[in-house]
Amino acid sequence: MKTLILSLFASLALTVVQAQNPLSQNVQTEFGVGVSVPFIHSGIELTRSADLRSQGLSYFADEQGNRRNAGTYGNSIGWSVAIAYYRPVKKIKGLMIGSACRASLTGSQPSSGGYEEGYFFNFLSLGLAAKYYPFTQHNLFVKADAGLASVFTKNRFLNTQNEQLFLHQFGIGANVSAATGYSVLPFKNKQKTIDLQVIYQFNTTRVEVNGIGNDQWNYSAITLMAAVNF
Repeated sequence: MKTLILSLFASLALTVVQAQNPLSQNVQTEFGVGVSVPFIHSGIELTRSADLRSQGLSYFADEQGNRRNAGTYGNSIGWSVAIAYYRPVKKIKGLMIGSACRASLTGSQPSSGGYEEGYFFNFLSLGLAAKYYPFTQHNLFVKADAGLASVFTKNRFLNTQNEQLFLHQFGIGANVSAATGYSVLPFKNKQKTIDLQVIYQFNTTRVEVNGIGNDQWNYSAITLMAAVNF
């Protein structure tokens, strides 16, 4: 039994090493659209703002520190778009390298509706990327990218005079992402595919915040995306 198991692992490893999926032999240009959900991990201002929304409170506080009830916020969710470019690596079968850029525009508004309150959490990544097809006959792939990240947020609220105010925050840092997916071949041209993929990314950015200074924001996101490769 042990010999059989070792033989199976050896056979799988050999298949992976020798794999040369036809899709990995051509240059790929990717354009994708999907749905992204962010998750907040740490950051003084980032978590404070999230706590206020979880309590249904306005971001604005008067001189006594009182905040009006803004209503129940839903989970942040939004759109994501991506552009990527990959070239085959001839010495490593199935491997492609290139670059990728991904932007996500997410946010939520309280249940009370209207324009008075809202939160928008937008993030962008740009870096080197790799794509790997491990099997010859199956179009399963794994991807990864790493590089620069930036975050743009906006809190929308009313002050005591019912004036509409906005607080914008910006930060820059680093991103790492990993994805898995499958290439579908719906076109007559077999070099064109639709890639269905799940992407996980983790960003860490430094944001200058009044009263805090350097505030390190750590957040992640899961994105479901469909991309056209041509």
